[in-house]
Amino acid sequence: MILLNDSGVAGVLSTKRAEPVRRVHGPFPKDERVRPPECMNSEDVLAVVVSYNGLQKTKQTVEALRRQVRHIHIVDNGSDVESLGVLESLEREPRITVERLGENRGVGYALNRGVQPAREMGCSWLLTMDQDSLVDGSLIEAYAAAVAENPKCVCLTPQITTNNNTKDVAGGQISYAITSGNLVRVSVFDQIGLYDEGFFVDYIDFDFCLRLRRAGYAIHRVPAAMMEHRLGDSVELPTVARKYYARHSPVRRYYMYRNFLYMAERYLFDFPGFVFKVGLSLMLRLLFIGFLDVSPLASYRAIARGLWDYALRKKGRYMERGG
Repeated sequence: MILLNDSGVAGVLSTKRAEPVRRVHGPFPKDERVRPPECMNSEDVLAVVVSYNGLQKTKQTVEALRRQVRHIHIVDNGSDVESLGVLESLEREPRITVERLGENRGVGYALNRGVQPAREMGCSWLLTMDQDSLVDGSLIEAYAAAVAENPKCVCLTPQITTNNNTKDVAGGQISYAITSGNLVRVSVFDQIGLYDEGFFVDYIDFDFCLRLRRAGYAIHRVPAAMMEHRLGDSVELPTVARKYYARHSPVRRYYMYRNFLYMAERYLFDFPGFVFKVGLSLMLRLLFIGFLDVSPLASYRAIARGLWDYALRKKGRYMERGG
């Protein structure tokens, strides 16, 4: 996935304050303290970590977070027995809960499962994390400083190192952020809705960020907040190819190309430049797939299937023929 850095932002930042949190009974400890929206510290943050056969990667992700946030809620998308054993050990630790879905319900569904615990606990912020990401020890401290400087912030993203390449070194407003490492004000979900579960995996971040921008909000990159993120399978590539290509399974190719069409359908007239850039990158990627993919024909078939399923208006999980 290419990180696009154009700085166009629709509208201005909203000054609407968060509505009072509706208190419901649940398994998460509640806190009746109320802080003004402009204040933020680690106790205001719940981290939701999406887990799927992560083994020790999930543990490393959680360990990097546990002293920085108030609570960590791991949502597991049907991992195998060995990975579930790692989650059981984590669940014994204080301020960590695990929700086992028993099957792969997709990234969007898992992220949405973190919103309700954040509301129940009275947390003002939700930190969304992949199991493949490792944050710096001062991530939340850097975010808190950014919020103190600009209390109207509703969505913050870190500086990212991807496959040993440093990205996103400039701060300020950006066009979109990946979901991992993204800090979102919980009250925003009441205004723009939750993550789109129909996308299942890819383009959930694009869709959410474009909805934010269409509602008049901005996405802010915080260079002092650091995160290492793994994008696709590691492979040695020429510099030009590295910008447009990462090795993925054919099924992931299916989601990328199918979900791009849904995204283009929704936002072409609001953000034509952004949609055009993403579409162009996908077209260039088609060329690299033929030369660099391990199974290019399988990838091309999966992409064709994704285009066909879009035409049939299918969303959600990829299903084998006859499934």
